This record gives sequence, structure tokens and C-alpha cells, in this order.
Amino acid sequence: MPLNPHNLTNTESLIADLNDEEIAACVGGCDIQVTAGKKKLAEIPLVKLPLLGKVCVQILNLAVTYDPEGSTRYWSDRNVKEEVTEVDVHTILKGIADLPITSWKYKNQDETIRHIGPMAQDFAATFNVGESDRTINAVDANGVALAAIQALYQLMQQKDSQIQELQTQLIELKQQVIAK
Repeated sequence: MPLNPHNLTNTESLIADLNDEEIAACVGGCDIQVTAGKKKLAEIPLVKLPLLGKVCVQILNLAVTYDPEGSTRYWSDRNVKEEVTEVDVHTILKGIADLPITSWKYKNQDETIRHIGPMAQDFAATFNVGESDRTINAVDANGVALAAIQALYQLMQQKDSQIQELQTQLIELKQQVIAK
């Protein structure tokens, strides 16, 4: 779906300018347009992007580097971030526990292709992150997963400590019974 550069607006996210039908038409790939001001410099069909060889495309507004070798990298340097705050990893874990996870297929994909995950609307409502409630940013999904892993690790540490304490009490009780 080529974009008309005259219809582009200056927004934080191109997705915000698309209606549901336009987003659905992009599933599986939309063309990428490179512009400078109002001048279109290049239009690259996304399906041909891997044919660029070793060239990497960097989309600075999205802080994403696409490597045709199969790796996608997201900027995570603290120097490009602001308003950094800690998250409550246990609240994140609870959010995941309550988040509906379903299996589904995109409307225009073959019947044999399935996916698994949350709906973007549920993810946005649960975690209040990202630019839109129609997409899930991979950085946010990774952050939520890592926070949940930390919460689970902390819970396991607590359980291990409780088990150790109970084992010590059991040994003491056994010794008291034997001594009598």
C-alpha cells in the first residue's frame, strides 16, 4: 500500500493516522517511503527489503534498526531516555496473569498460519504503555516479560527462604521428639 506523501501528517506515529482497513491492508507489509520535507527520496516495497543485502535500514523516529540478516534492534540506551521510573514488577506479573492470551490468525493470512498473544487493546489497557491501543511495541512486550521474570524470581527466592525455614523447624521438632 504506497503512501501518498501529500497526505502524511507530522505525528508521533504513522499508525495513528491509519484507519482499521488501512492497518489491515498493511498486515504482511507496507511500502516504506523515505522523504525529506515534502520530497519523496525513495519508496521501498517491504517485501523487497531483505534483498538490500547487508544494508541496514534505520528508522530514527521509531528507534528501530532492521538488519536484513534477520535481527531487529531497538534503541535502549539510557542517553536517549527521560522520565525513567521504576516499575512494580509484581503488579506487572498480576497484569499478565489477568491478560487474555488467545490464538488467532490475521484476516488475510492462510488458514494454516496461527499466532498466539494478547490483543493490543487489552495490552494497552493493562500496562498503559505504547503509542496506540492497536499495536504492541516489541520494546514494551519485552519489558513486561522481563519484569514478570524478575517478579517470579523474587517469589521463588521468598518461597526458597520459607522452605528452608520450615525444614529447619522440622529438624528441630524431630530432635525434640527423639530427645523425649
